[in-house]
Amino acid sequence: KPIFSKFLLKKLLKETSKFTKSVFISFKHKNIYNLLKIKKNIKVGLSFSPPVSIKYIIKKSDNENINCLILDKTYLKNKDIQNLKIEKFYFTIKKKSEFKKYSKNNNLIFENL
Repeated sequence: KPIFSKFLLKKLLKETSKFTKSVFISFKHKNIYNLLKIKKNIKVGLSFSPPVSIKYIIKKSDNENINCLILDKTYLKNKDIQNLKIEKFYFTIKKKSEFKKYSKNNNLIFENL
């Protein structure tokens, strides 16, 4: 998951232009910011996993161009994260018990459930 050149990002935008409900997400935030430089009105999200600090996530979420956060499920327990006024998705829920525990009022990303 490298940082892409502007050429490749433009190519990505062109190849996905027919999809009307796309959100571009990445752990490599530079890719997201470069996409926004190319096309301001696309939907984008920033991905985070430990050991990224809560303070850093909060700081990065305070950007009106970012539409959502994709967060490791370990951040589910943090009230500061829960209180952020941005859409949040949590990954990866692998067990039915985790799904039952966290599914209320949370957007979950799961596999093999």
